[in-house]
Amino acid sequence: MEYEKCYVFEPDATRPAKRRKTEPQGLQTSWRLRREAYRAAWAGLQARIEDALSSVHDESLDEVTRFLDEQVTPANGIESTRIPTGIVLTGPGGSSQGSLASRVADRFRSQSRRIYVPLDSTVTPNLKAALKHLIQRATSSTQGEDEDDEDAVATTRKGRRLLNYDLQILADYVCERKLGQVVIALHDTEAISSDVLSELLELLGSWRSRIPLVLLINVATSLDFLQQRLSRGAVQSLDGRLFDAVPSASEVQQVFTALTHLDTRLWIGPGLLSAALQRQSDFISSADGVIEMAQYAYMSHFYANALSIFLAADLKLKDIPSDHFDALRNLESFREHARSLMESDEVDATDRVRGLLDNDARLYKEVRRCIKEGKAALYQITETLQVVRVAQELMPGGTTALKTSLYVQALSGKLAGSTLIRSMLLSVRKAPSDVVAGIIDAVRIIMASFEDAPARDAAVELQALQTELLQLMASSKRGTKHQPLRSEDDIGSSTVRTTVVAQKVQLSKQKSELSKQDAAYTVLVRKFTDILESYFSATLIDVQKLPFHEIFLYDLKSPHRETFTPRPRHAIERALATSHDYLACECCAPSKGEGDEVTLSATQPATAVLYQLYLESGSLINVSDLWQAFQAVMSEKKKDDEQLMALFQRGLAEMRYLGLVKSTRKKADHIAKVAWKGL
Repeated sequence: MEYEKCYVFEPDATRPAKRRKTEPQGLQTSWRLRREAYRAAWAGLQARIEDALSSVHDESLDEVTRFLDEQVTPANGIESTRIPTGIVLTGPGGSSQGSLASRVADRFRSQSRRIYVPLDSTVTPNLKAALKHLIQRATSSTQGEDEDDEDAVATTRKGRRLLNYDLQILADYVCERKLGQVVIALHDTEAISSDVLSELLELLGSWRSRIPLVLLINVATSLDFLQQRLSRGAVQSLDGRLFDAVPSASEVQQVFTALTHLDTRLWIGPGLLSAALQRQSDFISSADGVIEMAQYAYMSHFYANALSIFLAADLKLKDIPSDHFDALRNLESFREHARSLMESDEVDATDRVRGLLDNDARLYKEVRRCIKEGKAALYQITETLQVVRVAQELMPGGTTALKTSLYVQALSGKLAGSTLIRSMLLSVRKAPSDVVAGIIDAVRIIMASFEDAPARDAAVELQALQTELLQLMASSKRGTKHQPLRSEDDIGSSTVRTTVVAQKVQLSKQKSELSKQDAAYTVLVRKFTDILESYFSATLIDVQKLPFHEIFLYDLKSPHRETFTPRPRHAIERALATSHDYLACECCAPSKGEGDEVTLSATQPATAVLYQLYLESGSLINVSDLWQAFQAVMSEKKKDDEQLMALFQRGLAEMRYLGLVKSTRKKADHIAKVAWKGL
């Protein structure tokens, strides 16, 4: 076959008597319903994310739009010889969803006297290609011209034939349409060659008197770095104005708010969210990482977990296969739920458990009820986090924790009774009356907007407490001013006493004598903290104890880690070193009494055998010695030399393709080792 270029493969005309079964079986029979459920769930979440990100950088968008409106060509012609340029600092995450440039383009779609042309590094390999793309996008040419034909020409209204990268075409088009502005947006300037970028800007600057050009340059690094990359002529042809649109941490918080909406069908677990936040903060600080994590989590859950079918909105009992109910009964949370029912004091607990075990209809109703209540409990946790953040914001000198960090702690079961909650309640007890009054009012308002019973009960108690506090503050008058009331826990209410006994100084703390108003205020503040503490204890529950939480809560980190932070070299080395783990065969497994060490065997793949011999050799490998060792191992199968040579050459070619070996000029009959295991 070495001398043949190709060959014709002619399969047998006879078809096999038994056709392979392609229909899904078992738990996979519901994958079509799960696919539709995934599409519906992700469509709703994606719409909420886009709505949340649309409010990001509204101020910067208004500034850029105002700048472009100021540069519209007046009726008496173009006055400035330099190109008005808006330099937008986007930061390393400037390509995130809802970027500033795309939102500017959306605003210009309805304006007929403006043209918006985006340029990126993919269409600007050289100056000619950049000009061709610019002219084609600006004029919306559909004359069937081939972009790869360098000799293509265009005919103007006056009959002149111009090359399709001549800016005179664009100038005539602007004159015919009486356009007031041509906006050119350079998205990834760092990826464009410095020479191409400088030549393009200089050429556009020379046409400024005939074409009303305005530039929008996205800069991911810094303005100084951009100036270093441009030539002096390119810099002199620009009249720049700087706009700051660096993505802030609020983008991630906006996306997180969309992920924890009341209508969310699948909730992200704390471990997965923490890993995604850590990854995006280590590499690129933008919301893209969180959005990709959420979409991949939805796909993994709906496509791999057959029980995700119960998250479908319009699900009916007849659409669910019976084996899915058997899978439900094998869940760990279902067993705990059945055990808790048996240990409860309900009279019909035994009948309920027996009905869940024997009757699919009862189990279906129970699952739907538990899923609804479980998601409501998760949303109630997010509402509790709002109460915590409101109290932190109103505390003087305090710091407000991020929603994401509080969410991770709450779902991990570490927030209830944590140091953060205790320190916040202690700070409230030490605060003066004017601060506490503001906190009570803000917490009462936000709790009154919640729909759960614990929040409504707490809001009623806070209403009575607020009325009592306001009356107490009105009745306390000290001198000519209303002095804020102090509690017993305040540092200012205690004094330090110094005494000298036997030439030794002793310090002791003593509580100052409180007035009646301060004593009453102390009681009120402690009531307030007790109400908050009881509310936190009722809402910050352990989500792992919720029945059927495996259906509506996804917290698997390994699929996300293997997809977004893969280790291909480790996987290849492990596959070659322990091929029996992947082939699931006993013939290639280590011999008994030798532990986990893999022994060479003729039943192993040829490439795996060569890799074992490769690990035992030095930096230079004699191909003849390698062939003899390979022949000695593989001869157990009693193959002829031609078959062994074919396996040897194929295995050696695969190792070279993987980058493990390469040819060397030092010795013609040797190959060089390129990679070492574990390095």
